[in-house]
Amino acid sequence: MLWLLLLIPIVLIGLSIYFARKRKAQPHVNMANENKEAFEEMYYDQGAAQKSADPKHTKPF
Repeated sequence: MLWLLLLIPIVLIGLSIYFARKRKAQPHVNMANENKEAFEEMYYDQGAAQKSADPKHTKPF
């Protein structure tokens, strides 16, 4: 019965490692790291601060 208690965490750790490696191998996941500057520029250009300063997006209470 002790082997079952040890087997469950080992299997879960193995599955998490497998899916982490599989996810890192996908090109669209790695693209976010490569285009960090582009995402930062989009954030500053189209972010919430710019939208809140625009009068068409605000409502008077």
